[in-house]
Amino acid sequence: MLIKKVLGSWTLFEKLFLFFSLITITLCFAFGIDKNIFAYIVSIVGVISVLLVAKGLAIAPIIYVIYSILYSVLSISQRYYGEAIIYLGLMIPISVISIVSWLKNRNKAQKEVVSVNSIKGKEYLYLSIATVVATIGFYFILKVLNTSELIISTLSLVSSAVASYLMLRRCSYYAIGFIVNDIILIMLWILAVVSSGIGYLPSAISFCIFLINDIYGFIHWKIEEHKQNKADIF
Repeated sequence: MLIKKVLGSWTLFEKLFLFFSLITITLCFAFGIDKNIFAYIVSIVGVISVLLVAKGLAIAPIIYVIYSILYSVLSISQRYYGEAIIYLGLMIPISVISIVSWLKNRNKAQKEVVSVNSIKGKEYLYLSIATVVATIGFYFILKVLNTSELIISTLSLVSSAVASYLMLRRCSYYAIGFIVNDIILIMLWILAVVSSGIGYLPSAISFCIFLINDIYGFIHWKIEEHKQNKADIF
């Protein structure tokens, strides 16, 4: 009943995208030689969570918290400490705050959808400065921790932080941050497949799916933003 209620407002494209995404990850797991059941579960939860975010559903941050916890454990197992730090230390707390923010700021016309927010130029300036400082700082922190794929891990950490902040602020440009992050993480987990076996292939595939989803999410949020601005005028 809950699944039917959640999927009721989804378009045919969104339902088919979810279905084929789950099938693709499942097939990669089923026919893989080195099976990693935990990586498979993380990938499934991740696909569901990012599509809920792309839809702008108010419940999305709740599922994203669950995914972030699982992904942190997976990252630690692969010595991707940058990923673990960003999710445990930043993305999970931001997602918890986002739960309150998104539930509090719902669209008046559609209560299950979050209200899109537009942030000002000065905030973008502060965010840019913070991004540069964070990039330098986290590079040396991750270097001390002997993090695998140091440069990629640093870029992944910072792009995730920027995207998560914009998601918290309910800004449509959150998707741009995650698009950059998806490209970085595709490379990161392909390296994991090469070094540690095909059991990590579902993780690499899931971020390819995340990339398509976040491109769609950006378009969807822009459409919602236009609708909400138009409704406010009238």
